[in-house]
Amino acid sequence: MAESQERWYNRQAIERLAQHIPFEGDLACKSEMIEMLRGLVIHHGREMDPELFGFEARIELERLGLWQRIGHTES
Repeated sequence: MAESQERWYNRQAIERLAQHIPFEGDLACKSEMIEMLRGLVIHHGREMDPELFGFEARIELERLGLWQRIGHTES
């Protein structure tokens, strides 16, 4: 089944934030981005297919302890 447009947008937001966080130099901005990422993963992550995420995003989500919430209905 194809990914819905809304789910695609949410996955793109998670993936792009996760890829950008390691390169952010401003600690306040980095903290805010991590909180935004957490919110997105908590609200939408369980609906997403983990196979659709890229390597860099997966590594960062694992580092932040959020990867186990992707694609699982129960955490």
